[in-house]
Amino acid sequence: VADVLSCKPSELAFYCLPKLHIRRVGDHEADSAKRASECGDGTLEAREVPDAMEYVDLFLNQKDFLINMNEAIVRNNEIGIYDGCKKAVELCVARK
Repeated sequence: VADVLSCKPSELAFYCLPKLHIRRVGDHEADSAKRASECGDGTLEAREVPDAMEYVDLFLNQKDFLINMNEAIVRNNEIGIYDGCKKAVELCVARK
């Protein structure tokens, strides 16, 4: 159980829980944080500790911020955003 996942913006950008994206390791990860932010279930990349702490402050003191992220997760799940692995397995099984 988690309220918020803090992680680099990688494949974890597509897990269905609120995400605080911290500094990326590679430039290829920048799009993952941007996409999660567009989908409403993650923050933009917090490159420095003060940036991350601003998001922590929002999580703690602006109830709507976390509520909106969770509502986005429900909507995203309804339209299948988090179904990538499920779809990959279905395609593999169908090929047999």
